[in-house]
Amino acid sequence: MGDQTTDSLIRALAAEFRVLSLGGIAIIATGLSRNTYDADIWLDPLGSAEDWARKLWPLISGRGDARPVAMGSWRTIAPGELAAVIERDHVLRIAGLDRPLDIFREPNQLAVDGFDEVWERAKPMDDGTRLPDPIDLLVSKPETGRDKDRTDIIFLEGKIEADYLERLPRADAAEAGLMLARFLTPRIAEQAMDHTHPAVQDLGLGFLNELAAEGDPFAAEILRRRSEG
Repeated sequence: MGDQTTDSLIRALAAEFRVLSLGGIAIIATGLSRNTYDADIWLDPLGSAEDWARKLWPLISGRGDARPVAMGSWRTIAPGELAAVIERDHVLRIAGLDRPLDIFREPNQLAVDGFDEVWERAKPMDDGTRLPDPIDLLVSKPETGRDKDRTDIIFLEGKIEADYLERLPRADAAEAGLMLARFLTPRIAEQAMDHTHPAVQDLGLGFLNELAAEGDPFAAEILRRRSEG
């Protein structure tokens, strides 16, 4: 039977398919110290839901007490139901190991056809999975109102902002434009206004004006301070 744990199943899946870490295990790997009692991964969508279910089932069946269950009800799902369940829920929960494992075909806010892009930006890990970059992780985090999710979001936003504030002054105009298109805060927009390239300066000012018009008090304060200076 071997090592019948969630981690061993993730390694087995990663040996056969492209697998991205999500949720708590990804947040911890990114640098936040916290507990997690389950695991989340994004498994390569593999074409259709039928293809996905057919290729996934052999790696789950016969692995100790592992069994696919429906989200919410924890009802065991028969092999013939897998494709319909994943088409409906976009995620399959595996119970019966040392902790639950949620295997996504389409995670929160990340589209099936975006898998390749996220994979290319991700960092290879020792278990064969890849760790998405912090921006992709941030996109995948739902606004549930739960304290732990809000803590994760604040951590990721702070990490991304610190990275941007360091990289943006050295970026050329093309790279800076791509960076600002992916993630933006008032502090980053202000940093862009101090860039050596006029096009990046214009982008920073434009973004600050947009944020201020949307009611962001930090953007409005930056514009007021710089206009007076």
